[in-house]
Amino acid sequence: MSGGHSFKFYDEFFENFSSKFTRKSYQNDIDQFLNYITKFYPEIKQYIDVERKHVIKFRNYLEEVGGHKGDACAPKTIARKLAAISSFYHFLVEIGEAKYNPATSVKRPRRDVRTPTNALSTDQVRQLFECIDAKKLSGSLHLSLLVTFFTTGLRKSEVLNLRFRNYREINEYKILEFTGKGGKIGQKLLHPTCVEALEHYLSLMVEEGRGHCPDDWLFQPTKNPKNPNELNKRLNPKTINEILDQYGRKIGLNFKISPHSARATFITELLDLGTDIYRVAREVNHSSVRTTQEYDKRRKKITESPVFKLRF
Repeated sequence: MSGGHSFKFYDEFFENFSSKFTRKSYQNDIDQFLNYITKFYPEIKQYIDVERKHVIKFRNYLEEVGGHKGDACAPKTIARKLAAISSFYHFLVEIGEAKYNPATSVKRPRRDVRTPTNALSTDQVRQLFECIDAKKLSGSLHLSLLVTFFTTGLRKSEVLNLRFRNYREINEYKILEFTGKGGKIGQKLLHPTCVEALEHYLSLMVEEGRGHCPDDWLFQPTKNPKNPNELNKRLNPKTINEILDQYGRKIGLNFKISPHSARATFITELLDLGTDIYRVAREVNHSSVRTTQEYDKRRKKITESPVFKLRF
């Protein structure tokens, strides 16, 4: 679990997070901090010896060269890493491995988006859907996946963890019940385009003799080279990105797209249509409306300045 340092990790801390993706993220962030301490402060051998000044130095390091390939980390990334360190030290204080939390009062950077996620235009999303041949099961799987991402704004993990029982009907409306961040259960009302794509996908599954039980995975691979008979499994997270990238290239996009691109497109489209930003924040389960504002391109259009509404 650890890198080039000798600090002890505590499984009890990491196992407290229900999502394996969150656990991995915290492990990586804390590991980077401890490797930094070992490299630049070799005299520090125990958690209790780490001081606030060391965390500040680490923050400054991230702002300069601590990112991928020696680039500066984005403000959101730095804030996340400091939050991970703070959370871990809070745990260490509780078990007596530290006297205080050295990250508590360290100033976080503004959580501005340095490079916004690529959102697609309405026409590009339509082209993406139209270029997929859904006559076969594989194409139908791809289409239903893409339509689900672009019309729900769900995160990749939320879509990957869907089971057949999560696709159901309430008062004549089709919904997806999903497990979001922190294990919170949410419901997504589905757009007719999404319902149509899912129903077609499910009908082809039945035609190929792949009936489904409530606890089976909703989105399953169409083939498994290692074990052809084992198809009732979750899709590989990398497969999702490959599918999106494949069709993005097919329609001539000059940038990579990901599940987060679909989420950004969903948010941007709702904001452009005039949906209240607080409703959008609730729709995508943002804990703060400030996060939703990062996707609001309307603020960047100088021609739409409210200055023209002045009457004097």
